[in-house]
Amino acid sequence: MAAAATRSSVPAMTNHKHSRGIFANHAAAVAAATAVALATGTVIAVTGSAQAPGARTIKLVDKDCAFKSVDVPPRGRGRMAPPGAGDSAVLSCRLENAAGARAGSVDSTGQFTVGGRSGHGVALGIYKLADGEIHVVTTLVLSDVSGSVVGGTGAYAGVRGTFTAVDRPGEADGDPSDDTITLLP
Repeated sequence: MAAAATRSSVPAMTNHKHSRGIFANHAAAVAAATAVALATGTVIAVTGSAQAPGARTIKLVDKDCAFKSVDVPPRGRGRMAPPGAGDSAVLSCRLENAAGARAGSVDSTGQFTVGGRSGHGVALGIYKLADGEIHVVTTLVLSDVSGSVVGGTGAYAGVRGTFTAVDRPGEADGDPSDDTITLLP
């Protein structure tokens, strides 16, 4: 990230419903997220060799995401500049189940600790559902994400597991994203 000719001590805030800037892939911010979701009262049990016996898999779709990014000094040149160390993003999305019914929301925040085109950092997310919350953490990257379920509230108190958030191919600005949460027994 190149330094601007004049610097301000106030970070630049951009407000994008669908950003094409440094955090264009919302799944990266989710975890990020970008990230990451349950159908209200619906849990799909999945069996197979890739999953521990008794594990539960929940599939959700992120839609209608609101996004903000903060570019701290030194500022990048233009909206397509890669993130710098200290740059951050916040994201809030509506969640739907496979049938398209509203399932809750997901909120996430992330901060880059290493800048540049292969920059990365830390992202935290909370899936808010009718029967509780699922808390997730991941490495913030500019691509699809996967990470850990580290806890929750209500029906999800004490849960652990994994999640992925994958943008659908060909969708503008990475919206919608398919989230899969696997809760261990």
